[in-house]
Amino acid sequence: MNPNKPPLPGNLTRPWQRITVNEADPDTAWILKLAVSAADGWMLGPRGPLKRPGMTLADISGGAVREGLLQLLELGLIDIDTDRLRAAGSFPLRRDTEEPTP
Repeated sequence: MNPNKPPLPGNLTRPWQRITVNEADPDTAWILKLAVSAADGWMLGPRGPLKRPGMTLADISGGAVREGLLQLLELGLIDIDTDRLRAAGSFPLRRDTEEPTP
């Protein structure tokens, strides 16, 4: 396991410790820009809401996030920590519920 990652919570009721991400860091900003550009391309493209009216907000946000993440995965810029993914019983679904680990 990456020593920079906090340990998984001991049980499902304990909060997850989060990794601090500096959005102003040039590399992080670049990754964010690539993901947002892919999401924007989807929004304006043939599968997005401008060409398919009637999509729900959930369809729109899900499609944009999906496109951004797939772009980063396909470019090999992010990796999936399969050990951590499989070891956790559940995951927090919102970023605003817990603060990053100092």
